[in-house]
Amino acid sequence: MSKQVKESLTVSPFFLFFLIHGAQTGVGMLSFQSKIVIGADQDAWVSVLLVGFSFHLIIWLMYFLLKKSNNGDILSLHQQLFGKWIGNIFNLCFYGYIILTVSTIVRSYVEILQVWVFPYVHLWELSLIIVLASTYIVSGGFRVVTGMCFWGVVLPSVLLVTLYFPLKYANWNNLLPLLNHSLGDYIVSANQTITNYLGPELLLIYFPFIKNNHDSQKWAHISIAYTTVLYFIITIVSFVYFNIRQLEHTVWPTLILSKIIRLPFIERFEYIYIFAWLLVILPPCCVFLWAGTRILRTTINLKPKTSLWISSAIVFVIVINLKSEISIENINSCLTTTGLIFLYCYIPTLFFLLNIINFFKKRKSLEN
Repeated sequence: MSKQVKESLTVSPFFLFFLIHGAQTGVGMLSFQSKIVIGADQDAWVSVLLVGFSFHLIIWLMYFLLKKSNNGDILSLHQQLFGKWIGNIFNLCFYGYIILTVSTIVRSYVEILQVWVFPYVHLWELSLIIVLASTYIVSGGFRVVTGMCFWGVVLPSVLLVTLYFPLKYANWNNLLPLLNHSLGDYIVSANQTITNYLGPELLLIYFPFIKNNHDSQKWAHISIAYTTVLYFIITIVSFVYFNIRQLEHTVWPTLILSKIIRLPFIERFEYIYIFAWLLVILPPCCVFLWAGTRILRTTINLKPKTSLWISSAIVFVIVINLKSEISIENINSCLTTTGLIFLYCYIPTLFFLLNIINFFKKRKSLEN
């Protein structure tokens, strides 16, 4: 059984569903359709499902690693496998990945606000509001962050009803011909899909904060399954409303879908959509920021508040320096590559390395 922090700081295994799903659904949900069509075109929904299925395997690998870790997290596992100094270097690399993720989320959402709602408001002003809001929530501790994830999943779920309106104009022939692409095409689309599924890797940090964590794996798999179904539904709705050529030139397809909604008392429904999405992007920002704070606290013994403010300041500085569209695309591309390497290369490598070490230990004990 993995070690766990004192019970007053833990949350029930049920909340793992909201922690994982809340970290996975962010600003990428508004634009991923125009990216995944690169490669598999109208069959990109297959790549969405394949990536979702692959994350179930990654969850299984992570639980294996966590149960073998001394303190139930990847921070102690790094030190266990590589020693204190090299292990801390790997921990700080993970911290860099976390900061990169938060910066990408904040900058992408601010871009939407500037283009759609506040074209004359400065980048630093909008960024500061989001970073300070995230910092305030994280300062309340892991339970407050979990509560933010809960409401960040429940309240925006009402927006799923709006997917009914585009279906009234659906052209199901847009999905034809079915399954007429090569494996390479599906891999290209899958590579563009991975960014939207990032988030479960933080389980490697907050696992000790899950009560009875050895029995919580089913909630992690349920969360991944729900996220996969959600992305699949949005993909299908987008594909039957837009044709492939339209999607290639549409930056935020999900927001465009909301523009067709007309209600007697609301003329510009997309404004409600954009502002409600703040509740969607805050959970991943908070979970990642909390994880970064814990890494600094554990690795270099900084106080929690000091770690939090250092992390928030780094994020803010990075965001305000991403001023051009090219820089935003570059940081998104960097996050995709980093997430791909971490999830599909590094975690399996740790799995095999740990098994090899255990094999030789058992062999040596039998010889003795």
